[in-house]
Amino acid sequence: MPPNFEAQSDEQRQKFILNRKRYYAMVENLDSNVGRMTTFLQQQGLAEDTVVIFLSDHGDLGGCHGLGGKQWPYEESVGVPVMVYDPRIPHRAGIALEDPTSTEDLFPTILGLAGLTPRNPLMGTDLTPLISGQVESLNREGVMLEFVAELRQRLPFYDEVWRGFRTSRYKYTTTGDNMGARPWQFFDLAADPYEQTNLIDSPDHQAEIARHHRLLCDRMI
Repeated sequence: MPPNFEAQSDEQRQKFILNRKRYYAMVENLDSNVGRMTTFLQQQGLAEDTVVIFLSDHGDLGGCHGLGGKQWPYEESVGVPVMVYDPRIPHRAGIALEDPTSTEDLFPTILGLAGLTPRNPLMGTDLTPLISGQVESLNREGVMLEFVAELRQRLPFYDEVWRGFRTSRYKYTTTGDNMGARPWQFFDLAADPYEQTNLIDSPDHQAEIARHHRLLCDRMI
């Protein structure tokens, strides 16, 4: 288990472990079906003319931080895979990039890979230059993270809301309501990838915290 796995009781621990087993079984099933799809493309002679993009919309806590589900601003929930295979640039296969990206980038990236220019400005960034190696990094500080509350009572996620800003090294989140947005979180993901030490009150990080707060506010305006 990861170092940030927590359980309040043996019963909860066993529940988290069972859910993880189910999760890994679904991952294995999905991997098998992705393999079937790529085999079909090869058999039909389409593999060299098809860009394959694999991504997820969210992750799952699976007991990390003592939580389950997806609605929390921790990396296990918001850090999702995005993989692109473009047969036109086989030399780029297997390269891992460090720039934070967002699902907002998906549509402009698909247009870019297809060689199309959007008629109107779009949210998000075309990642094609990064994928192809034309640039080494994106010309932006990072990405905004957001979970908007369900407004209908008695439904999942009612009255839950948070927003944050993720850069290559740090993540800043406001996890409370709109009347002050407390409590706040600030993690150094390079030194603390499992987000076990909240640095929001650290004197050594106040400048970075203020910078990330401005980045979040600027992104929301």
